[in-house]
Amino acid sequence: MPSPTFVISGLKLINSLLRFLGRNGTNAVAISIFLGLFLPGIAEALRILLTPAIFILLTLSFIRVDNAAIANQLRRPLPAFAAMLWQMLILPLLATVTCLIIGLDQIDLGVLTALFMVSAAPPVMSTPIFIWMFGLNGALALTISTLSLIVAPFSTALFAYLLLPETLQVSPLSLATNLAMFLIGSAGLGRLLYYLIGAKRINEVTDHINGLNCIVLFIFAVAAMDGVTGFAITAPFKATALFVGVFAIAALQLLVTFLIFYPAGQQTAFIAAYGTGSRNLGLMVAALGGTIPELAWLFFAFAQFPIYLLPWILKPAAIHIREAEATIP
Repeated sequence: MPSPTFVISGLKLINSLLRFLGRNGTNAVAISIFLGLFLPGIAEALRILLTPAIFILLTLSFIRVDNAAIANQLRRPLPAFAAMLWQMLILPLLATVTCLIIGLDQIDLGVLTALFMVSAAPPVMSTPIFIWMFGLNGALALTISTLSLIVAPFSTALFAYLLLPETLQVSPLSLATNLAMFLIGSAGLGRLLYYLIGAKRINEVTDHINGLNCIVLFIFAVAAMDGVTGFAITAPFKATALFVGVFAIAALQLLVTFLIFYPAGQQTAFIAAYGTGSRNLGLMVAALGGTIPELAWLFFAFAQFPIYLLPWILKPAAIHIREAEATIP
């Protein structure tokens, strides 16, 4: 039986590790995605943990939902609602219309599924966490993310009906039901923990929650890399094309969104753009029951690179915006 001293030392080590990861979240997350590439054997074993990891990440995010902050943000509802409508309705509608004009039968099923996921998915729930880390308006990011999650079961069902053929074996109603149950379950558990732990205590252990978030993100990253290392070795040109493609799509969504929302202020534009460029593709994979074509899976896996690297890439821009707005009288 371990001695009390050993247990206490172990708990102190875990406490220090979580705090360190929480305070260095952008670097830790960026490193974890590359570590996943070098652990192909573990990636295959951890793929079964993909859906639980997404559930835990959502729960950790809902633990930190501040009702007062959202209510205060909704006193000026236009920025949050405009960003949500842009992310969840306008962009996927543009993608859907483009595909319908080309002809759904002319587009590979894997491409259709990937396009559906990257345009219809809500923002990753870590968005508010990183916006807070940047010293920007995390309440706005949280409000946009929450609104997007509320409409997600309905909007994704609509665009699944328009875009995805019956051969995918997932009906729009099943997709909406899966997504709704997933969100209701994680939100319910997150809010229960929020009230049990208390807002004051949660604020005191913010770094530890961020650190736990980093660990789960690492598990998610490794699981998402299942098959990617082998694909990159056997088909390097296709892998390179996918790698460049996912960054191009993320950059395009980021840039267009930033320019559209720029009149509302640089910070609002940055927050809207960050969420638009970081889509929760894992949530879509979970809602689709994992029954997606191989190309769509590879797209999902490669898309984790911009998602995991964006906090590190965009941190200087966020600091510049924060400092620029601080000088405005």
